[in-house]
Formats: sequence, structure tokens, C-alpha cells
Amino acid sequence: MAADRTMMRSDAYDQLKVRLFAGELRSGQFVSQRELTELLGTTLNPVREAIRKLEAEGLINVYAQRGIQIVEADPKSINDAYDYRLLLELNAVRHFVATASRETIADVVQSVEATLACIQADPTSREVRLRALDSDYEFHKHLVDFQGNDIISKHYSLNAARLRLFRINIGEPLERLDTAAQEHLGILDACRRKNADLAVSRLAKHIEISREHTLGLRPMRSMSEEARPRRSRG
Repeated sequence: MAADRTMMRSDAYDQLKVRLFAGELRSGQFVSQRELTELLGTTLNPVREAIRKLEAEGLINVYAQRGIQIVEADPKSINDAYDYRLLLELNAVRHFVATASRETIADVVQSVEATLACIQADPTSREVRLRALDSDYEFHKHLVDFQGNDIISKHYSLNAARLRLFRINIGEPLERLDTAAQEHLGILDACRRKNADLAVSRLAKHIEISREHTLGLRPMRSMSEEARPRRSRG
């Protein structure tokens, strides 16, 4: 029976997180415990446990008399999260360049190429692009986790979850995943060549583009659109 209760708590937490990342609960939205209980079709205790975990992860805020608010995606919160991401990922890619074997880099290249091939084989499939989105997050997480530092990995994952929630407001960047995969290959090419400065430069540019999308400063464009030459201003 105790195992069943533990499973219920875990299920409520996992299900609520899935609903958050699916955009069913929007950034800045207020909800009550009762509404979450009805949404998940469970009892109050597992929902309370899930709320405690999500609050500790910074995905929700709990206010007395007001209810539960999904964390707001205001410009400062977005910029803070991206600044933290840059801090962690740029150090991580330098470590990856210095220590990753050719075989390790080749394995990551193969994974990215497989994702890109799936998109190109069925470019209009939302299901394919959602899987590619998970692969996109895993690419960045792999660079950080490669350092073998559990504290850094934990805090990176928490920050990544907040950013993923923020990006729900603009819609997940499904149209740009082919471009992102090409940028990942460029980063990995610099890693293969043991050029840390180039890898850092390419990764920083890649992250800054994501920041601009999340802030609404740059429109989403597909790979074919971004490949078109720009007209000169002169």
C-alpha cells in the first residue's frame, strides 16, 4: 500500500510537469489545488506533494489567499535564465573539447544527424518534431553532464525546465529544429577540430538566437528560410 501511495505521488508530479510543458497551464496563470486535482484526476495529497516539488524547482509559486501561480516569463526572468545557461554551457563545451574522445564526439554527431534525417524525411510531422525537440534538449544536457559534476547537472536541469516552460508562451520552436540541428553539427565540428574558441563562439551564438526567440525579438524561421541570402541595406 505504501508503494502504491508513493507511485501516486510520483505520477501526479510527472503528469503535472507534462501538462506544464504541453502548455495546458500557462506561464503566469493562477490555479487552485482543487483545479489541479480535477485536471489530473487524482486525490489531494499527491497533488500537494507535486506542488511542493515544483515549487522547489522554481516552476510554480504558491501564494497564501491567492493560489498557485505558474512562474511568469517576464524579460528579467528570461534573461537571467539565459545568462545562467551561457555560464554553464560555455564552460561545459570547453571541457568537452578538451576531454571528449573522437569516438564520443562521433557518437553525438551520429545522434544529431539521425534527428536531422528524421525531420527531413517527414518535415510536416508534429510528432517527429516533438521527438526532435527532446533530442535538442538532450544535446545541450549531454555537454553539461559530460563534466561529471552532479551539482552542475542538477542546477542546469532546473534552469532548463524553467526555460522550456517560458518558451511555451511563444510556442515550442518546432519550425527551427532543422536549423538548430545544423548549428549543433557546427559546434561538434569545432569540438572535433579541438578548437575550443570556435566551439564556444558557435554555441554562444546558438544560445543567443534562442534567447531572442524567447523574448520575441526574432521571428521563427525554418532552415530553408534562414539559408536564403539577405538583401543588402545599401
